[in-house]
Amino acid sequence: MTSSNHQIPIAYLTRFSTPLRNSIQILIFPSDILYEGDMAISYKQLSLIVNGSTEYRKAAKPRYKERKGDLKDNERPKRQAYLDQNYPATIWKNGVPFMFHESLNPIAKAAILKAIHFWYRETCIEFRPRTFQKEYLLFIGNDDGCWSTVGRDASQGKQVVSIGDGCEHFGVTSHELAHALGVFHEQSRFDRDESVTFNPRVVEKDLLFNFAKVLVVNWHAENNVFQISPRQMSTYGLPYDIGSVMHYTPTEFSNFPSIPTLTAIDTNLQQTMGQLEGPSFVDVHIMNQHYQCQDKCETQAPCQNGGFTNSRNCKVCKCPTGFGGAYCQLIAPSFSPFCGGILNAEETARRFDITIRQSTTTRSKSCVYHIKAPEGKKIIVNIVKIDSRCIEGCYQDGLEMKMKKDFRPVGYRFCCPESSRRKIVSESNLVPFIVYSRENDFSVSFEYSFVSPNAGFDDEKASNSVIIDNSDGVLASDTPILLQKLGFQRHL
Repeated sequence: MTSSNHQIPIAYLTRFSTPLRNSIQILIFPSDILYEGDMAISYKQLSLIVNGSTEYRKAAKPRYKERKGDLKDNERPKRQAYLDQNYPATIWKNGVPFMFHESLNPIAKAAILKAIHFWYRETCIEFRPRTFQKEYLLFIGNDDGCWSTVGRDASQGKQVVSIGDGCEHFGVTSHELAHALGVFHEQSRFDRDESVTFNPRVVEKDLLFNFAKVLVVNWHAENNVFQISPRQMSTYGLPYDIGSVMHYTPTEFSNFPSIPTLTAIDTNLQQTMGQLEGPSFVDVHIMNQHYQCQDKCETQAPCQNGGFTNSRNCKVCKCPTGFGGAYCQLIAPSFSPFCGGILNAEETARRFDITIRQSTTTRSKSCVYHIKAPEGKKIIVNIVKIDSRCIEGCYQDGLEMKMKKDFRPVGYRFCCPESSRRKIVSESNLVPFIVYSRENDFSVSFEYSFVSPNAGFDDEKASNSVIIDNSDGVLASDTPILLQKLGFQRHL
């Protein structure tokens, strides 16, 4: 993958820079309205959504509002899978016919095909070039921005997905195709306020509705009230994922680049928000649930650590990031034999240092480790230093640590120097972590040890040293702190 593939599309990031980018935009296809910047929906759908959001605002007068802007083109709020009274007719159960408009450039076509291949490989959804089908996806490149219809709509026949200038990035094409397959934005979930807070004071008033939780409701005449229907929006029991590719960035729609519209309640997740690398494990899981892929397998695989059965090979599992093996019982492989593996935490602190370097030809590099402590203990990590480029979502180069018991969502991501001198504690005795470099050199140093569940932080714990320096561009060391202070290191 070339470095240009990893750059945030400028046009996508600046999609609100012109007067044309209103919160609701009438499309060149008059039957639809562009909602939240990248979802083309019918007037009927919009009325349900807006009514639901209005009821919410009247009731809540939100101190927090949903976060703002997304990337270029229009805005995207995030909800989960769309379920109306016609489900499952709103999913592409017989496969997705698609075709390319002549306005698409070769780079856009390649990015779309990559997204199609991804969703094919990771789900049970079938795709095929359109021949004579009346219902199909038409990818175009001659409209302004990146947007899509939501789910299958037999009344439309041809459903348009726009991949305009600046949208030719896998993170964008996989996002828009997810909309076309029936998934909304993550931050539109009804339980959003348990994970993020919204600052309405930094958003233009006419854009505030883009942060309303999308409460698609049913009217109950007998009670004279609107009522949220679980049949309209389903999270399928999956956790809120701040690292979803369907999530807004922290500063989406903000009038001030340095002031976020969305803030993670768990502040260690702030740098996880807004990644554009591609769909997360939870994104993939919810798509599999929405398309009932689990029904393809007569028996389910005995998946561990939050994995689920792979519908294209029912004997193995799809695994959360950091896990591998047929049943997600192992550590995921690293890009090089010179990094990755198990780090055993001790009561005395150890120091871990790693640097991943890029050469003249950049490529994706990741090293996967598991820190383990005895049963009943927790792991404390003290991040000493991070040397990296700081971007929202930390999806190019960074450190991801899974400190929660639930390994399915994207973990704590760090790529900004200000994350140095930060202490975090795990919920269990296992912490998977991934060090990755896709664009630039990345280095991190941290100390780790285990403590009893009720123990507090301890600044002075002691730590054995292994250093690896090789042609893969990896320099890693794991050193007891006391030995390190005396200048000792062990070499491999």
